[in-house]
Amino acid sequence: MELGGIPPPVNSAAVQVVASTWARDSHDLFDFEAHHLQTQAFTVIRSATCVRSGTNVQMLGDHQSPTPGDEPLLRLVRKDGHFWVDKASSSGGGKKLWLVVRDLAACGHRLAEGDVIKLGRFKFRVRQLVASAGEGAQPELRLDDAGAVCCVDPSRSKELESTLCRICLLEGPSEGDPLITPCLCKGSIEYVHLGCLRHWIRGRLNFSDSSGGSYFYRPLPCELCKAIYPTYVHIGREREPLVEVPHTEPPFIVLENMVRDSQQHATRGLHVISLAEKVLKLGRGHESDVRIADVSISRCHAMIRFQKGEFILEDNNSKFGTLVAMKRPRMVEPGSAISIQMGRTVLSLSEQPGIVPGGNTPLLQPAGGSSAQDERALRLSLLTRSQETNDHATAGGSTD
Repeated sequence: MELGGIPPPVNSAAVQVVASTWARDSHDLFDFEAHHLQTQAFTVIRSATCVRSGTNVQMLGDHQSPTPGDEPLLRLVRKDGHFWVDKASSSGGGKKLWLVVRDLAACGHRLAEGDVIKLGRFKFRVRQLVASAGEGAQPELRLDDAGAVCCVDPSRSKELESTLCRICLLEGPSEGDPLITPCLCKGSIEYVHLGCLRHWIRGRLNFSDSSGGSYFYRPLPCELCKAIYPTYVHIGREREPLVEVPHTEPPFIVLENMVRDSQQHATRGLHVISLAEKVLKLGRGHESDVRIADVSISRCHAMIRFQKGEFILEDNNSKFGTLVAMKRPRMVEPGSAISIQMGRTVLSLSEQPGIVPGGNTPLLQPAGGSSAQDERALRLSLLTRSQETNDHATAGGSTD
């Protein structure tokens, strides 16, 4: 159907929208293998807002008001002859927009630091990407910048000569193995040798001897006071990890588990995976490098490969899809369809090319960065242009 029943402007482009909605409402999931979906098609010629009521999806023009019970999904903004996909509300309300990886023209998404990936109902944040050994970087293991800091003062060595380590019960620091206070414990159990604590933590983390130095790191609490041990120890002016982790061979990626609630705190941590000799597999199966024990995850759900200097995320035809959170408005490019998921609805959008009228205003380009200022400026530009277009259309219609 054509939005609003209004004929399109002469020599203009339009967006074909196909909305598919899964009948079940479960954890904001969409079943890509389902055979019975509510499917609707629209032709959008002006800025519009997509809303959903139950399984029914509608496209509303700027001068149409949603009815009670309508849930806003996204907004299509027309600017300089092209359409942009944006959040339904600039105030942060409405559904989060997720890019469907399986429907990308390039058959994969180029990852960047800060990207949020969703597999089924499980989420990861890309914390670090290191492409080559020339960068000299190793994984940054800090999960909380506001975490405790443990400092060693070498000038206190004599003062601590008769102080006991609470693990080995030996007195005083030794060369290269200072006494530290890594938690909130006080009294006779306040101090512990750095080497003793490292040995204890390494046994709990159970690092495997995998190729390339891949491992899973999680913060551990003190068994007595329950305070989380710091990630790094400052000895004089030097900073070194509290935990002696394996050396990771580049290229490697660091993925952070995004915990949904306090009951999942035990799963919070960082997956450090080297891609030097393999493709990273994520899934529920035993052969996966990052194994996720969740019913919404397929056995081999997705893969990350290092290709031509880029980290590429690919979906493996998973049941509930591989998604990447949209961080800024995205243009619907002619000849390149995209799919956006909002809960149990997926919108497939493709621009039908037309002759775009000339003008002095240059086409809006995607923002180069992901800062909040860039995002606000882009959305303001889209909103301003959309209002000008609607005012012009209204003025033109009054002369008929």
